Amino acid sequence: MTADAAQVWAEHQVTTLAEGVRDWTVPPYGSLAWSQLPPDDPRRFAAVVEAAERWRRQAAEEQRLDQLADEDPAAWYAEVTAGANDEARRLAGRLARMRTLAELDAARTHRPPRQLGATPGWPPVAIPGKPGRYLHPAPCAMAA
Repeated sequence: MTADAAQVWAEHQVTTLAEGVRDWTVPPYGSLAWSQLPPDDPRRFAAVVEAAERWRRQAAEEQRLDQLADEDPAAWYAEVTAGANDEARRLAGRLARMRTLAELDAARTHRPPRQLGATPGWPPVAIPGKPGRYLHPAPCAMAA
């Protein structure tokens, strides 16, 4: 029996079991919901068939990859790392826009405090940490 024939057989079995059943939700084989079904419930057998079909597909895929690794290691490597490469390409743009640790450290360095000065034509500037003290514009700056 070929892989396609096995798949068709499994689908036919599940479809045949589902005929005439109103609520056809098949719980995963071995799950709590599966174990709570009555022993003669056709969904129990359908879950077993579906689990066997998934296992067959997984085993076939592993066999295909093993054969590819033996015949063409470069092609095998490209195939098994394709998902990681796609994810790396997706993240690369975002990572390129992020600041480096050196840039973050430079941004955290303390800058010298800004020298306060009063601007002519504006009210006096309150001196931080010294309540009641103000900076006034220099008299020569007011004449300008």
